[in-house]
Amino acid sequence: MNQQRQGELFLLGESILWGWFPIVTLLTYRFLAPLWTMTISIAVAGVFFGFLMFGGRRRSSRWPELRRREAWADLAWASFYTMLLFILLFVGLAFTTAGNAALLLFFQLFFAFLYFNLLRGEAIGWAHLVGAALMGVGAIMVIFPDDLSLNKGDILILLAAMVAPIANRYQQRARRRVHATTLLFVRNVSSLPILLLLSCLYAPPLTMPDLAATWWLLLINGVFLMGLSKIFWIESLHRLSITKISAMAALSPLFTMIFAFFILNEVPRNWQLAGVLPILVGGILITRPTKNGKLLSDCRTCH
Repeated sequence: MNQQRQGELFLLGESILWGWFPIVTLLTYRFLAPLWTMTISIAVAGVFFGFLMFGGRRRSSRWPELRRREAWADLAWASFYTMLLFILLFVGLAFTTAGNAALLLFFQLFFAFLYFNLLRGEAIGWAHLVGAALMGVGAIMVIFPDDLSLNKGDILILLAAMVAPIANRYQQRARRRVHATTLLFVRNVSSLPILLLLSCLYAPPLTMPDLAATWWLLLINGVFLMGLSKIFWIESLHRLSITKISAMAALSPLFTMIFAFFILNEVPRNWQLAGVLPILVGGILITRPTKNGKLLSDCRTCH
């Protein structure tokens, strides 16, 4: 099996796993507050990546990488923006549907295009302009399915999509200096004290019955969705072009809408279904190469 096919399989696996994230999280909200769900899930993921840091018989330990001072600044900023991203995401999910959240998170392609192409004054082709316009139309159709009332959950998810490209930019820089496992471990563990403090201050107290009812959902969230899927994502980055990765990332919200229909009985409205096409087509268009062959280099999905 060649590198290209391996990368496609890794990315397909990541899309399927991440498609479950809004659904598993919403199921957890029946018992736990969003802040506690986020804090415990990230703690579980931190333990998972900490275990991987030890390596194995064929791999050396990653712990010495923590002493690389040249990586500390990028690791700190990556952790800060990722923590902010997840706070917006977990709280926003409490007020919107899984399908809406998945589609709106796809807008990080648009914001990456805005930050790293438009604001730099680079030449803009017709395909990029059409793509940005299509994503804008699709967003309106998803957020305002029946009227012009704003859903605060949708707004928080859009803010998360705005933060994602910045977080990913610092993760790119940190990844040049440390292994992906080290990056993911530091990202999760460094944010835990702040998340724990926020949970204690602003969320209802934890109870043992609630934890007993949700431990398996938290385990899935931490190990498979915020753990294993991130490994698949990193492996796909090593094998595929950014254009292909960005286009294939459109599969994740589609998987979420399908899973939500069967698991949560979420039936998309006609306008929301109609909004899927312009969002996905627009995301593909804005990740096309420019005339000089440059790609949307900082275009990464929410990971």
